[in-house]
Amino acid sequence: MRTLKFANVLAGVSQLVGLDRSNISSDEFKRIRDLADGRLAMCWEGEYWPDTIRVASATVTSTDGVETAPFPSDAGEVLNVTSKNPRKTTVNTQLGWSIYDDGTTRYVQLRDDATPVWLEYRIVRPSLTGDVYASTSTYSSGNQVYYNGNFYDANQSVAVTENPTASSAKWDLVKIPAIFQSYLIRGTFADYLRSTGNNELAMAADRNAESLLMMESDKLYRQQGQVRRLDVQTY
Repeated sequence: MRTLKFANVLAGVSQLVGLDRSNISSDEFKRIRDLADGRLAMCWEGEYWPDTIRVASATVTSTDGVETAPFPSDAGEVLNVTSKNPRKTTVNTQLGWSIYDDGTTRYVQLRDDATPVWLEYRIVRPSLTGDVYASTSTYSSGNQVYYNGNFYDANQSVAVTENPTASSAKWDLVKIPAIFQSYLIRGTFADYLRSTGNNELAMAADRNAESLLMMESDKLYRQQGQVRRLDVQTY
């Protein structure tokens, strides 16, 4: 997946709202970050973007007559369950399924008898929550920082001075598809205007942002022909 550098989003929004992009205050950084996080949620779930969709096989187990498959650890939403790999064939069977959560673990509960099954799902959307990395601070697993133009999640305890460059094994890059960059800049700009009471200007910026996202959809479906396969059953 081609990923964007969040510094480009930060600079683009700053340029549009009239901030000095080389000297953004902590409060303005947090405002743009939080607004961009909201916009990322909107575009992430609005389309079948190839960058966000995965397909994986899963073994079905039966307990007390109930058949379940494990919920993928990196899944945000399961979109489809089939008897064969949908990447290889359209001669396939969509299976009856539902999500079940026992309070501890999530499962894909099946109403049809088949194993293995293939799960098509959207990966978990990254959240943008980190503050600028501080070399004098320690971080725990799960903490997020903004460093050198991108966000990183700590995957273990991090000592002082162990930044994402010096101790790369301790940090995971927060990956945002590059196709969202223009939309995030213009959409965040619209929300920034709205947050300052400029509602009419915000509406115009919203339309601009949506047109940019539609252009990406056009590339996907019309130009590249990435139309989702239909399930075909023959007798």
